[in-house]
Amino acid sequence: MLIKSRSLAVLLAGAAACCSPVAAMATAQERQSYDIPAQDLGEALRRAADLADIELYASSRDLEGKTAPALKGQFTPREAIETLLAGSGLIARFDDRAVIIRNGVSAEIPSSAEPETIIVTGSRIAGAPAPAPVIEVTAEDIRNAGHADLGEVARSLPQNFGGGQNPGIGSGQGVANENGNVNGASTFNLRGIGANATLTLLNGNRFAYSGTQSVIDVSAIPAAAVERIEIVTDGASAIYGADAVAGVVNILLRKDYEGITTSARLGGSTDGGNFQQQYNLLGGLNWAGGGFLATYDYFENDEILARDRSYARASNPASTLYPHLQRHSFLVSGHQQLAPGVTLKADALYKRGDMESVRGLLIDRPITTRGTIVTNRFETFGVAPTLEADLGGDWHARFTAFYGTDKTRGVTQNFTNGVATLPLRIFNNRSYSIEAGVEGPLFALPAGDVRLAAGGGWRRNRLAATVSGRDFSGSRDNRYAYGELFVPLASPAQDLSLAHRASFTAAVRWEDYSDAGSIVVPKLGFVYAPVAEFSLGASWGRSFKMPTLNQQYSGYTPVLLPVTGYGTLFPTGSTYLYIGGRNPDVGPERSENMTLSATFRPSPRLQIVTSLFRIDYRDRVAPPFGSPLGTLTNPLFADLIIFNPSPAQQAAAIAGAADPLGNGTTSPYNPATVVALLDGRDRNIASQRYEGADLSLRYRAPIGSQTLTLTASGTWLDSRQRLLPTLPVTDLAGTIFNAPHFRARGGASFGGARFTLASFLSFSGGVTDRRRPVPVSISPVTTLDMSARVKIGDLGEVTVNALNIFNAKPDSIAVASPSDTPFDSTNYSAVGRFLGVTISRDW
Repeated sequence: MLIKSRSLAVLLAGAAACCSPVAAMATAQERQSYDIPAQDLGEALRRAADLADIELYASSRDLEGKTAPALKGQFTPREAIETLLAGSGLIARFDDRAVIIRNGVSAEIPSSAEPETIIVTGSRIAGAPAPAPVIEVTAEDIRNAGHADLGEVARSLPQNFGGGQNPGIGSGQGVANENGNVNGASTFNLRGIGANATLTLLNGNRFAYSGTQSVIDVSAIPAAAVERIEIVTDGASAIYGADAVAGVVNILLRKDYEGITTSARLGGSTDGGNFQQQYNLLGGLNWAGGGFLATYDYFENDEILARDRSYARASNPASTLYPHLQRHSFLVSGHQQLAPGVTLKADALYKRGDMESVRGLLIDRPITTRGTIVTNRFETFGVAPTLEADLGGDWHARFTAFYGTDKTRGVTQNFTNGVATLPLRIFNNRSYSIEAGVEGPLFALPAGDVRLAAGGGWRRNRLAATVSGRDFSGSRDNRYAYGELFVPLASPAQDLSLAHRASFTAAVRWEDYSDAGSIVVPKLGFVYAPVAEFSLGASWGRSFKMPTLNQQYSGYTPVLLPVTGYGTLFPTGSTYLYIGGRNPDVGPERSENMTLSATFRPSPRLQIVTSLFRIDYRDRVAPPFGSPLGTLTNPLFADLIIFNPSPAQQAAAIAGAADPLGNGTTSPYNPATVVALLDGRDRNIASQRYEGADLSLRYRAPIGSQTLTLTASGTWLDSRQRLLPTLPVTDLAGTIFNAPHFRARGGASFGGARFTLASFLSFSGGVTDRRRPVPVSISPVTTLDMSARVKIGDLGEVTVNALNIFNAKPDSIAVASPSDTPFDSTNYSAVGRFLGVTISRDW
């Protein structure tokens, strides 16, 4: 592998030689064609910099709330940038192969000014370079890939695992409650650690949890309103708090949109089912000191039935492999300057819809003979106002609040010979939060200002649920305070040998929970760039995740079981009392994260980022064993057993349960025959390690008035688990219903404002099914996608998508019954080849 890496470095160095300063100087003087519509200033500058083949540096704070006029015609790069900046109060300084955008408070830009990239995730300090890689997915990337919603974006990323809470997850897909489909929600699940171990934000704010897994439904956010998504694949609890174990996903909305855009999308799977229709209305308006954006999105897809997929012959033909899903989403985002230096912002989100899935328990009988029909209705609402104020001396204050709800109401029709029972499921999540923080300089060093961000807040989450006639509820309050320090050690203005840029960051966060006590987590980061084209990053920190309210408060179940398989060790007719399920005594799960990264940018056209990561995750909530069989004489579980429990101990265990005593014996419950009380409830016992490497490449080059973009990214993952200190280590990555060892995605796009052609190749590695005595290999899946987008004068724009062109299919897997999904739906999809057409128009 080292030889291959060195060979690649040689090739890249040769490519960099072609990008000489002479060529850059020539480009800076030449006129070329631009056709950039009026839009957010940051996006317009990005586009112009790409076309001019120059590197753009700007502060997100300077660009906030500013729009750019339309730019059409022949311009030099300098003329193009200055035209876009006209009236913004910003000015540009052009250096070799770069442009630096600054607030035009004076006619001169100090030569010591250090550029700041437009990255807002991973730090609370504006302009602080990220010590861990930040993955960016732009609105253009989403359109080129043909993704209907942000759930499809998440599932396309090599660093993400399709398991967890997602609409395509079937039944019998691994550990209960880890992979499932509660209400059609889509989530990010970085590294496959768990969807609730990835923190998802909307414009930097938390929103209400969905279902039972403490996750955020990203499909509720219309893709048309998204400017970009920033993903930090590194633990960040010291910055953002709980749940940021695998990383942070920040979904950033378009800031300033003017006009109205309508779009309609139709498509379907060529093997049958999954007919999709999607309609979107996007509108925005700007005025002096403010603006707003609003969008409505309707989406519906038909179900995919087992009869339409060749690999699903082990299922009832009427069973659904992908549910029928319908949703309405509405989002509003606005901002208004109240006074000089004081701005009020707000984001509001509403979603409602329904989902239906069918499962046949017998392969050759109607669903109404023996089967289930599950119908879920869901509704989400959230509003997050933010007040930002300049305090003077380059200090800034930010006050935020949030209120949100997420409601799921489900009915399961359990059929037996035409007669149905109708157990009801209701999950009501409610969240509140307030936060205040400041950020600014403390003092100056030769390399720049030492900056501090500090603040604190309060948050409450509540879950009220009804499951099969049983009610339970739980709530959690937490107070928190944080601090983050940025220390610049070297800057380009100092012109130091082998120290182009260097900086150090340190963060600490304290949180106090009503049901878990206090937690303190630190984080350290270091960035070193010996030259402008190459930089190194190192990040270390501790993160944590609280158990879900469902894990902690939904209660446990007692069952009376016969003592069998132990010979004469116990009297004939002996029984034991087993309690299993949730446990109110579980506490936080904790991790230690380390990331090392290198970024090579030989020219503004080419960027290569590679990183190594390791996550040691301990105190994971898990049951101590998979089955109670054989545990009574196994010394590994001695601490979980009370032999010859008294009637009072038995009564206390039964009385504390959420369900009545289940009887798995042929005789009535008799305390005198109970020889053991076995506690198999969840507890903080499991330890896991996730480690691997990421590699990404992005190349962008103007060709006339068009742009060629090449991208490639891949992830190698190795993960394993130990349930108890005395139990052996078992593999996670590369095994069925877990992330594969290797995933990759590469693409190419060519075009501009009038047309774009794009193609993407995705690879999801194979896994091994070890559920049987003889392991079975599950084949990898490779898919090829293509899309074409053409603007037809003033009539509108037409986009054609062909996804999974060669109709790659997953392997069939062994199932315990026809009700289990007959393929690994956490890694592979039932959609198959998909053809779609989108028509949109700006009004």
